[in-house]
This record gives sequence, C-alpha cells and structure tokens, in this order.
Amino acid sequence: MYPDELALAKQDSAVTQGSTLGEVGSRLGLTFDELFERYSSMVFGLVFHILGDREEALDVSQEVFLTIFRKMDSFRGESSLKTWIYCIAVNRASNRFRWWNRLRRRGTVSLEEHLANSPDRELCYNLKSDIQSPETALLLQEEHAEIERLLQQLPLQQRVAVIMRDIEGLSYEEIAESMHVSLGTVKSRIARGRETLKRHFRGATS
Repeated sequence: MYPDELALAKQDSAVTQGSTLGEVGSRLGLTFDELFERYSSMVFGLVFHILGDREEALDVSQEVFLTIFRKMDSFRGESSLKTWIYCIAVNRASNRFRWWNRLRRRGTVSLEEHLANSPDRELCYNLKSDIQSPETALLLQEEHAEIERLLQQLPLQQRVAVIMRDIEGLSYEEIAESMHVSLGTVKSRIARGRETLKRHFRGATS
C-alpha cells in the first residue's frame, strides 16, 4: 500500500500514461504504468523507513521512478528487476539522508526537528488484524514507534540493511546485490544493527 500522492511524476513530460520502457520493457512485458503499480508500494515503504518522513519519502520515491524510466535501457538482467529497483531506491534515499546531514552540520536545518515537526509522520508497520484488545494494540503501537525511533539512530548502512532484511523481507543475497557489498558485510551490518536496537530497546522499556 502506498499514498495516493505517490503518482507518476506528471511534471516530467517524458513520462505519460501508457509510456513504454523500450526494448527492455518489451522483453519483460511491462509498460511503465505496470511497473509503477507493481513496485511503488515496495519503493515507498523502503524509502520511508530509511528517511522516517512521509513527504521526503514521497519525493524520493518519485525520483526513483523517474530514474527507472530514464535508465531502463541500462538494465541488463544480471540481477532481478526487483533487486535493481531496490538498488536505485537505496541510493536515492541514502543520498537524501546525507544531504539532510550536511545541512544539519552547517546549522541550516535540524533533521531531528524536521522529522519531529512532520504532522504526517507515521509508522508503516502493518499491525495484525487479530489483536485481542485495545490495550494490546496500544502497546504494540508504542513498541513499533520506539523501534522506528531507534532505527533512525542507527548508522545509515546498518539501518538500510536491517530495514531490507527485517521489514522488507529481502534475502541476504538480494541485500548484498542491492547495496553492492559482500554477503559477509551484509550479515555483519544486520547483526550489529540488531544488537544495537535490542540493547537500546531494552534500555528504553526497562
């Protein structure tokens, strides 16, 4: 599921309804609209969890699909289309995060203040529909909010790896391909990130 606002970037005249994806699109049997419908939820969810801000995630997600449209001919099929798209999304979101950090270091803007003041900031975890009571639902919501807050404090590369594994459900191999690192590096980042989250979560709830 993704926000209604995440629509095809109409300001880019090259992207119109029914746009094709050239030879690669023909080989895959996909139009741009079909690709967008298939992967938009995945892209938005990943970007949101990396950045922690809904409006930023919407903006970056549109950038991702414009990049896909413009660079589709460069997709050689050496990895799956899904992994290729994840790679673009991770790069775009990471670049945006580093941009915010540069502004913060200059004293231009505080990323923490920006996130805290965002009225639409919400957790993208799906709560199960079989929750037994309102008290249980509230407890889970508070726990998820705390985990989301702690995720934002992890080093960027650890955060991305943990999100891709534990929230997006990618395999270690897919994460390694998307992040252009070795399998061992992925496992190390995830292990360190999980350990930090576990330690801080216990401290916050004790």
